[in-house]
Amino acid sequence: MTEERLEKIRRVLGFRQPDLQVVLENVKNPHNMSAVFRTCDAVGVQHVHVVSQGRCAGFSKGISKSAEQWIDIHFHTRIEGLFSVLKEAGMKIYVTAISPDAIDFRECDYTFPCAVVFGNERDGVSDEAVKLADEAVFIPMKGFVQSFNISVAAAIILYEAMSQREKAGMYNESRLSPQEYQRLFESWIER
Repeated sequence: MTEERLEKIRRVLGFRQPDLQVVLENVKNPHNMSAVFRTCDAVGVQHVHVVSQGRCAGFSKGISKSAEQWIDIHFHTRIEGLFSVLKEAGMKIYVTAISPDAIDFRECDYTFPCAVVFGNERDGVSDEAVKLADEAVFIPMKGFVQSFNISVAAAIILYEAMSQREKAGMYNESRLSPQEYQRLFESWIER
């Protein structure tokens, strides 16, 4: 492995945000899931949780550009159990939803440990997810259509999270624990 490649691995590891996580609930389209994986890698999200009661959508390497090999993907069958684990870890949970109680996504503090939940293409997040979340958020729109494709919504919200974290200096030094840094480093140099 070249020194340039090792340096890139170290640099990317230094940008990883272990306390900014993404949850995909019952996403059906492999292209959408793959595009979200790609965005997660781009903004430094290391942990993506996929919740599915049935068969997982899978992913498309052409869309993801192999981003799935650089992030940790965790599979779950129940949103309640996952939310319990995330809250136990001190994370705030934001669900994307069109609801009267939802707040503008730009009003959230993404510098706090948090997970952002995106629902499936047809129904959005489940009622259970909305009920158990700390906050419902929405992306304001000015047209007739009141929702973005899941991959676009994820990119918009995660870019806002990255922007807030950059301003707070959270990308200036590694935020991974020494153990997680070493685990990822050893895994990545083998790819």
